[in-house]
Amino acid sequence: MKQKQKSNRYNVRVLDRAIRILSTLSDGTPRTLTQLSEAVGVSSSTTFRLLATLSFHDFVQRNEESGSYSLGLACLELAQAYLASSDIRREALPELEKLRDETTETVHLAVMDQMEVVYLEKLEGLHAVGLMSSRLGGRAPAHCTGLGKVFLAYTPVELVRAHYNEKGLESFSDRTITHLDELLEHMQEIRRQGYAFDLGEREPEIRCIAAPVRDFSGKVVAAISVSGTAHRMNPMTTNQALINKILQTARAISARLGYREQGQNDYDDFPQ
Repeated sequence: MKQKQKSNRYNVRVLDRAIRILSTLSDGTPRTLTQLSEAVGVSSSTTFRLLATLSFHDFVQRNEESGSYSLGLACLELAQAYLASSDIRREALPELEKLRDETTETVHLAVMDQMEVVYLEKLEGLHAVGLMSSRLGGRAPAHCTGLGKVFLAYTPVELVRAHYNEKGLESFSDRTITHLDELLEHMQEIRRQGYAFDLGEREPEIRCIAAPVRDFSGKVVAAISVSGTAHRMNPMTTNQALINKILQTARAISARLGYREQGQNDYDDFPQ
């Protein structure tokens, strides 16, 4: 869960603090009272009261041995309810299962929030990859993932430029794009070809091909990918059969969401 950066004069302060606790714990790492107090920026006594209320409603749970806190079952129930109500996930799942079975590699479905990828689905391939960090509900930076680069390619350039001028481009491997002009040029290439590669830009041993999913209006609302280890996926950039499978799946999901292609190259056009 990502904390919003914009201020809102209608915020309820105690609720805002409770949500910030949940956001901090959403990375899956248990934390102590002191750590959560520092992360949220309030006193230990206030944090303790918030945690007590969240614990009462099962949104957090406390490990009695370590004294650390983690997300509780109520968060799982909310996540399951969200996934069950997601039209994108519901329509995509049958197509994703076919893609996973045909490629035998791990398949993802994601949306973008605040220039980060959020995973709505992850179907493990025949060769499960333990070193792959993606997880259902997890987040990843957009600039160094195939899924994220697809979203950036169909995001107005001025928004991409403004975001990374402020936040910078964090390096995760020697393949990560860390210069904004290079990233923007890369976005143009992705729009032209209609798909994106991740050549070990976040996780050095992982390779990925991703493609956009559109809704009835033609807007890119999700992205799908096939991911695996470098020794199985390479040579990837010239594997047209695999690229075509991913594009066909993206088109099939888009069609299920009501998208209708207007011409031969319509699917790959950058929406104005």
